[in-house]
Amino acid sequence: MAEDITWTQPTNPPPPMFLGAAERNLVKQVNDELIERVIGQGIIYYPVSMKHTNYHPLYGEAIHKSFLSPIKVNALISWEGDTTNTTNLGIDRRSSITINFHKRRLTEDQDLKVQEGDFVLYGNLFYEIVTLSQPRELFGQVDHKMEIAAKCIRARDGVFEESTLPKVSIDKFKLAQERIVNIEVLTIPDDCKICVPTLSAAEVDSLNYRTLEEFVAEPCKYNGYQFYLSDAGPSPVGPFIISNKWYFNEDCTWYPSPFYKI
Repeated sequence: MAEDITWTQPTNPPPPMFLGAAERNLVKQVNDELIERVIGQGIIYYPVSMKHTNYHPLYGEAIHKSFLSPIKVNALISWEGDTTNTTNLGIDRRSSITINFHKRRLTEDQDLKVQEGDFVLYGNLFYEIVTLSQPRELFGQVDHKMEIAAKCIRARDGVFEESTLPKVSIDKFKLAQERIVNIEVLTIPDDCKICVPTLSAAEVDSLNYRTLEEFVAEPCKYNGYQFYLSDAGPSPVGPFIISNKWYFNEDCTWYPSPFYKI
């Protein structure tokens, strides 16, 4: 009797699962079209810049958050209403939403990583992401998650200021200054490089418009560089404190802008 239930290896391997890569790609395509072209819900996503945010040296908490330029993201959004709590300081009323992101759309197409502490704009209100989860598997396959669910609560007034964020896109603007000469690259603390152009009638051809266009054509190459126009010549100015200058952000936008709309 024992010999009858002894396991033996099959001659041929088992057939592959019906739900493979082709089916997963089909689901992605259908969900992309459904979320973006049919339902049409979306938010404006403000990712925190891990590179430029000021963290506490001991506790690791963000003392002052720096944000990258906003990104439009289509997703499924559930409004969860307002919650009212009574505290010693009075009544506290806050609203919350749950955003269900299509994971593959974010990670593969938009190269966006959703994190706690990032902010989103839904309607005309700002919300902060407080918790994240991945509640659904695709076809029950443990290595393939369907969505990223983000629980968000409304940000208090003054916590997040949209006006301080860069809003200028390079591909929609043209250089306003056609001839800038005598650029020098200086190194200051924190390895921040400053590029200081000066205007000089005697050296008007040392850097022409075509050369300056290279900064626009390959902005990521000059990420972290700052530019400052001055008649006094190069000077080691500190970051983000001098007027009439501009710098590249991590996502390759300018702020303030040396361009004008075309």
